[in-house]
Amino acid sequence: MKQITLLLFFSFIYNIHAQQVRHIETINESWSFYKGTLDFPFTTNNATKWEQVTLPHSWNTKDILDDEDGYYRGDGWYKKTMIIPQVFEDQQVFLLFEAANQVASLYVNNKKIGEDHIGGYTSFAKDVTSALKTGENEIAIKVNNSHNDEIVPQSADFSFYGGIYRDIQLIITKSVHFEVANLGANAIFVSTPKVSKQKATVSVKSKVVRPKKGDYFIKQSLYDAKNNVIKVEKAKVPYGKDVDLDFSIVAPKLWSPEHPYLYKLVSEIVDKNDRVYDRIENPVGFRWFNFDPQKGFFINGKPTKLIGTNRHQDFLGKANAVSDEIHRNDMRMLKDMGINFLRISHYPQDPAILEMCNKYGFVSTLEIPFVNKAAANEKGKQNTVNMLKEAIRFNYNNPAIGAWNLGNETTMKDPVKLGEDYVNHFVETHKALAKTIKEEDETRYSYSVFFREPAYQDNLGIRVTDLVGYNKYYGWYIEELEDIDKNLRSLVKRSLELDPDKPFILSEYGGGADPRLRSYNPTRFDFSVEYQFLLHKAYLKTILDMPEIVGANVWNYSDFQVEHRKDAVPHINNKGLVSAERKKKDAYYLYQAVLNKTPFLAITSKSWTKRSGVADSKEDTFATQPVTIVGNGKDVEVFLNGTSLGKKAFEFSTATFDIPFVQGHNLIEAISEKDGKLLKDVAFIDFNLIPKDLKSVTNKFEEIAINVGSYCYFIETDNMDYLWMPDKAYEKGGFGYVGGEFLKHPSERRNAIGTDVSVKGTENDPIYQTQRLGIEAYKFDVPNGTYELSLLLAELKTKDDNIMDISVNSRPIWTNLNLKEAYGTDRGVTKRFLITVENDHGITVDFKAKKGITRLSGIKLRKVN
Repeated sequence: MKQITLLLFFSFIYNIHAQQVRHIETINESWSFYKGTLDFPFTTNNATKWEQVTLPHSWNTKDILDDEDGYYRGDGWYKKTMIIPQVFEDQQVFLLFEAANQVASLYVNNKKIGEDHIGGYTSFAKDVTSALKTGENEIAIKVNNSHNDEIVPQSADFSFYGGIYRDIQLIITKSVHFEVANLGANAIFVSTPKVSKQKATVSVKSKVVRPKKGDYFIKQSLYDAKNNVIKVEKAKVPYGKDVDLDFSIVAPKLWSPEHPYLYKLVSEIVDKNDRVYDRIENPVGFRWFNFDPQKGFFINGKPTKLIGTNRHQDFLGKANAVSDEIHRNDMRMLKDMGINFLRISHYPQDPAILEMCNKYGFVSTLEIPFVNKAAANEKGKQNTVNMLKEAIRFNYNNPAIGAWNLGNETTMKDPVKLGEDYVNHFVETHKALAKTIKEEDETRYSYSVFFREPAYQDNLGIRVTDLVGYNKYYGWYIEELEDIDKNLRSLVKRSLELDPDKPFILSEYGGGADPRLRSYNPTRFDFSVEYQFLLHKAYLKTILDMPEIVGANVWNYSDFQVEHRKDAVPHINNKGLVSAERKKKDAYYLYQAVLNKTPFLAITSKSWTKRSGVADSKEDTFATQPVTIVGNGKDVEVFLNGTSLGKKAFEFSTATFDIPFVQGHNLIEAISEKDGKLLKDVAFIDFNLIPKDLKSVTNKFEEIAINVGSYCYFIETDNMDYLWMPDKAYEKGGFGYVGGEFLKHPSERRNAIGTDVSVKGTENDPIYQTQRLGIEAYKFDVPNGTYELSLLLAELKTKDDNIMDISVNSRPIWTNLNLKEAYGTDRGVTKRFLITVENDHGITVDFKAKKGITRLSGIKLRKVN
């Protein structure tokens, strides 16, 4: 028995060794980093201060979010000294960069390795064998993220973070190996040209590096999901030529969004004695699919509505230096949301993303960062084509990919206004990229994404791909919520009239939502969570009703950092269904309810745990406010503190209940049933009841904060969720403004309350971005006592001088106030005053303009005693 055990043990050791022929390890740790320009990184000059960092790393984690315009774009140096392990005799050594933005130069022992790599989002490998020496080796990498006219992206609505922001892998092979330093660093190309339920064909192209002498063979072994070998094929390796090997299997298990079954192809180089020299694994998914412009998307013959999101690769405070764990968690959240379609935008992303798309069954499109404008001249065009080749070759073997996208909103910089020469270059760039897709991969669709009118691209001659996508923000940037259905149907019709054979994808749609902003009177561009919810509900109804929309992608899965953005949260594009820290917004739950096949129920606003409101009447001890429930059952019953508020049927997966919130703790329970399964969700709400009559004896006034000039509640998430209430006109016995009008955004297109200025000196920009202009007074009919009054003000992008006096109950408290002169423009100012109320006069804060107009952003009143 002992001998059998030993034999099994040695057999296990041999198999482990056989599996690990190629040595791969990350070398992310212990790098020294210097931000700036250097002539030689291994200098002994003590004046050069190096920082110890671990990859992934970006040098733009902080300056992307500060109040200063711009962020560092220039050189960054990384260096380390390391001993290369001796794994094989006559070994070949490579460094594989998953990405470095955007021009990377590699030096080993002061020797430059190859040419600079151009492009910040594609993977590449460098053969460093000839530069290595025994013992310690000095490795230095210069990365530069400066603007370059010959490199895309030229501009975009995302930030071009600098750094080595993905892994670096050390790869060591034997002298006989699958090619490593290929464009995109891939040597095995797997396709499934013919697939049916009865039979599937596998076609494998292998690139091998080998000496002239010797007999070598490619061995291809196909494993099922249980790791059983189901097919083995061999082919001899000729010198200097690729090896093509085709084989077929019967009754394949098919890959689809519902059942993403994956096989594994193990590719080995062996000799005549079956000794293994190199080994690579790739996923294989058997599926066939087609996009029909009238009927939609079909996979394995089954009609499938494609609905999902776009995704950027960054995370709050990390720039794009994001861990694999965060990438995979994003994919899990999207799987939970119920999607089956992912647009990997606007550039190739970490390998972890497509790994999970394969496993979760997300049909995916992948694109290069040809955004807004073409790179200049012929060299710029070739850089773009090369980037596309790298993207396709590195990601070729992912069965999730259905189309390669050559660019996004490429006419943002109007080509016609840039001259005839540019237009010709621009059109030729599109044609060259479309041609490259077909040359590199005949098995998938070519794709391009636009935003201007279909006729505009048609006149230019750039609708040259199999699929066309359109980014349209009806109900957000243009027109209103009720026009979404009409506008979408018209857009699709116009596109199909031009090219009846080009399927239409709604590649972007959505609207912004700051999780700190809540409203029971949501309006376009108020950045409230509630408006975003209504927007997505309207879009989903039309998308699901139109087979001609073959696929749709929400913009965006998560909020992401954009240095030049100045919305409700400066430097953040907050159109995400989850926040930049991955906290779910209400619309996320809507998609779960609509898309999930499994039973689902949620109280959408359950994360809003501290609320406030004015009592329904002077006598009432409650304030009635709506709460929306989503689910995929037939109906839902809601309970408040154990008492049933009745049942409601779901209408498009939603039901809204009027909840009579009482002072203090409120427990909301929602109960539903689906497929025999009982579903329950709860929300715990701490409610502050403001009396209708501020002099009420039974419900005494304590404190109130008002988001002046806004219909929205505002939650100070960085200050114990302190809540600001919506503004209102004064009513006797209560509180409110007298006179004035809402500050309106200067753009007629937005026609929105408030403005998008980035306010200095505060994290609570929305308070200051909305104002009441020309305000005459703010009144509180409070009882006698001592109060703390806080006034919040800001001068926002005004050219004129505005000077005002502020008084309380006819007593001046702030005179000759010129905010611009005293504090500067775009800066939030808060000042507190102690006020004594006598003779039942309440509090009247008067604003008098001495020059220009008065303004107020926020007001807070707290009873001291």
